[in-house]
Amino acid sequence: MRKKKSRNQWVRRFVAAVLSGALLLTPAGAITAQGESETWFDGVWALIDTFGLKTENNPYVLQNYINKYLEEHPEEMYHVLNDLLSTLDTHSMYLSAEEYSKGFSTLEGYVGIGVGLEQTASGVLIGEVIPYSAADEAGLKVGDLVVKVDGADALSLTTTEIAAKLRGEAGASITLTVRRQGRDINVTCTRRTVNNIYVSGKTVADGVEYIKVSAMGSENDWKMFEQLWDALPAKNTRAVVLDLRGNGGGVIDVALKMANKMVEKKDTSLAGVRWREDMGGLEQTFSTGGGLPLNKIVVLVDKGTASAAELLAGSLKDTGTATLLGETTYGKGQGQFHIDLVNGDKLVITTLEMELPKTGKYEGIGLTPNLMVDNRVVSVNAATLTPLDTSKTLRFGDTSDDVYAMTERLALLGLMDTSSRVFDGAALDAVSAFLASYEMEQTLNASPEMLQALDGAMRTLDGQTYMVDNQLHTAIELCKLAAAKPQRYTVAADGSWTAK
Repeated sequence: MRKKKSRNQWVRRFVAAVLSGALLLTPAGAITAQGESETWFDGVWALIDTFGLKTENNPYVLQNYINKYLEEHPEEMYHVLNDLLSTLDTHSMYLSAEEYSKGFSTLEGYVGIGVGLEQTASGVLIGEVIPYSAADEAGLKVGDLVVKVDGADALSLTTTEIAAKLRGEAGASITLTVRRQGRDINVTCTRRTVNNIYVSGKTVADGVEYIKVSAMGSENDWKMFEQLWDALPAKNTRAVVLDLRGNGGGVIDVALKMANKMVEKKDTSLAGVRWREDMGGLEQTFSTGGGLPLNKIVVLVDKGTASAAELLAGSLKDTGTATLLGETTYGKGQGQFHIDLVNGDKLVITTLEMELPKTGKYEGIGLTPNLMVDNRVVSVNAATLTPLDTSKTLRFGDTSDDVYAMTERLALLGLMDTSSRVFDGAALDAVSAFLASYEMEQTLNASPEMLQALDGAMRTLDGQTYMVDNQLHTAIELCKLAAAKPQRYTVAADGSWTAK
């Protein structure tokens, strides 16, 4: 891969060449009158424009010079274009086909197994599993720690190194050993073209649905979202967690369609897109109304939430449709055209700026959540844990030291907020989640087999430090509280709904 030179390196070299000639012919004071090196280029070019015989009424002198220079030095084309584009904004760039494929894979698809990776102190986690991908079909799950790749140790590898190992020819298989809740599992996937669908959903509690949108790469993502949303009434859904963490954006129209689907009131301002005046200027979008009357929508955001994903999150926040929870977002409020060039390269150039109805422009600023919540860093020290008797069954309603020992371990796995001596509803939900992760039969108690697996997980994780998803847990708890309130709509036999 070609490396980009430092910003304005070529421009500085060009300016130096111009200055060397200008200083021989003009008074120094004319160049330094407005300060020392602060406006060297502008100052020198103003002198050339003012006094040069060839520059009178000729705005193309500089362009012609650059064209001549590049004819003589074609290898500089890549660096010159990127240096010039960098003076416009931080998002415009000239990319080789290879660079574009790596940087914008969500927009064009790629060959792989269909996972997103996340670097942590303990190693590389599966941060995302693409729906309908090989990884999804093979049973990989978000939160799995990558322990081995094709039998070779992977705990010391970075996300970049593991991603390189996951890439390969379509049809070739790869086996990952992943650690899930303290248990090591071998999963074999066959590489293939990953579908450009980055939307998935599941029921996480009674009346609570979780929808993950990891990118807005194409209309397929909108269709999947629409399908999931239209299925909510049949489930008597009363609250939704919409996870936009790590979503770098994508197609603006997809983001606006998703926002429109959720907003209840008609003619509500969703967002504005400001183009050049000769391309139409400000284009505003208003809702058509009719969004499902939910008790609550919580949108999860973090520093990786950017561009069109910020547009969606900000639109839902500003319209009062949702509560934002997590970290301040990235702050990419400008959009780009991705233009195919005849040589296979790409020109990515900023053509618009996004605006929210209340927040306004968010380029370089980001969105501030209604609720700032960080994820927890947890360390496991098995020697300090309360002893757990794994020979007997713990039942719902029990109060004991063994219940405390069980919940202490479940809390360390991020399945509970805190330990408790009472086997209550929160503990039962945590037990259920643990049983599901170990593919054990669901019961209304904690069997000796479940407790042994839980204690074994602590031995496996002993001495490790890892991240617990406190943001998701908090969002689900808020939605559970909202789902406990009366439903705001009724569902007919044909699946249609009517607001109460």
